[in-house]
Amino acid sequence: MNSEAKKTLAAENADLTRGPITKKLLLFSLPIIMGNLAQQMYNVVDSIIVGNFAARGTECIAAVNSSFAVMMVFNSVYMGISMGANVIISQYKGAGNHERLEDTMTTTFSISMLLGLIITVLGLVLTKPILNVLGTPANIMHDSVVYLQIIFIGTCGNIIYNGMNGMLRGLGDSKWPLYALLISSALNIVLDMVFVIVFHWDVAGVAWATIIAHTVSGLILIWKQAGGAYGAKINFRRLSIDRDIARHIFRLGTPSAVQSVAFSAGMLVTQRFSNMFGSDFIAANAIIMKVDGFAIMPMMGFGNAITTYVGQNVGAGKLDRVNKGIRTTNIISVATSIGVGILLVLFGKYLMMAFGVDDNVLEMGIRGLRFIAMFYAFMSLQNVLGGAIRGAGDAMSPAITSIISTLIRIPLGYVLAVVPLNRAINSAVEAGLYASRELAAAAGVGLENYMGLFKTWAYGMVIGLLLIAPFYLFGKWREKSIVGKAEAPLEAGGADGAECK
Repeated sequence: MNSEAKKTLAAENADLTRGPITKKLLLFSLPIIMGNLAQQMYNVVDSIIVGNFAARGTECIAAVNSSFAVMMVFNSVYMGISMGANVIISQYKGAGNHERLEDTMTTTFSISMLLGLIITVLGLVLTKPILNVLGTPANIMHDSVVYLQIIFIGTCGNIIYNGMNGMLRGLGDSKWPLYALLISSALNIVLDMVFVIVFHWDVAGVAWATIIAHTVSGLILIWKQAGGAYGAKINFRRLSIDRDIARHIFRLGTPSAVQSVAFSAGMLVTQRFSNMFGSDFIAANAIIMKVDGFAIMPMMGFGNAITTYVGQNVGAGKLDRVNKGIRTTNIISVATSIGVGILLVLFGKYLMMAFGVDDNVLEMGIRGLRFIAMFYAFMSLQNVLGGAIRGAGDAMSPAITSIISTLIRIPLGYVLAVVPLNRAINSAVEAGLYASRELAAAAGVGLENYMGLFKTWAYGMVIGLLLIAPFYLFGKWREKSIVGKAEAPLEAGGADGAECK
């Protein structure tokens, strides 16, 4: 197949407004899912290598995890901007407006780099104060500061990848973001082993490996779009910010950013709760987050795919095709989530063992993972419905529901975990078993109540679905098109009918 034929085929695959819906969605979703899995490998490989080869494995795992929630607060800002750009790009793609595509891509890149520089400076200054506020245990404080500050040094590399990833997906290309991630994941593994096993840099080593790999993946996508295969590309000679496009990006991106910030802030609070249960629980929770991160990637991938799918079809005015695509994605996503949950219940123990943790950490992790796995179907539906609404141009509704479900987790965690813990400690002190609360806590009194935090995690999935469902069923999200091209739904037997099977 010659180069022109390859470009034509790629253009057809990137056009989600035509062709069999199920096939198009699967072909577009699978690279996203595989890419998300590859991206998840960054933190997982970090934890496995430091857990098995660092001088203080369990403490290093806990240090990396204690930094994760802080990273996400800052990352949420430009991830939200990237999401806003994805919606606009997908709708201009569906409308066939290539001039505005290029303007949007150039504006997005300019905004992203500016935010990256700001986040780098703020992150380096605020790292230690934030970790102190979170009550990070003294035995992992130094490692947490080292890891987090190095990650902030690499913010611009990370933002380049995420921005380019959102652009290419909006254009209908989910394969090249996957290729870039596979290359960078392999590089990350090699650098992890060199920096930790050979140089003995421990948490600093995995942090440097992560930011180098992120930067490489971003540069790969810049090189790809510069070839002009998408009919539009970033104008690096005239980097500027189009005010009208920027307004739309922030209108759509700010709710998503606030949603992510609220989620990350909720993680910070629950991290504070987790710290009360000691470093063993922090390590167990860290490993579950890694395994869970892999498990939910299919559901997240389908949610991201439906955003682009809906965006392109709303831009093209094919609302009947939008509805059929959402139903199809819901069925596929729920079936996948049930299968993943069953696999984790049966084999989750062996995944936990790969991290080289001791028996107490392993027991905590297995119990928590098996409980959470039973609730994935709720998350899958929430992601698909929220992604569909966002793709149509309504970023506010998914943001509101996500923020509420996240905030609810805070009092739930307090009631289900912290209150029983404090009650047990107070009872032990009042009974004269310990001279102070500090001594009782150090002795592990009340730590058996840790399951309350895992229950909070699972119940949050149910609450999220219950909140988003009314917006999907009764909201006016189908009328939020940015390009103003949406038309009345096509009849099933109309011109597009053969494509909606």
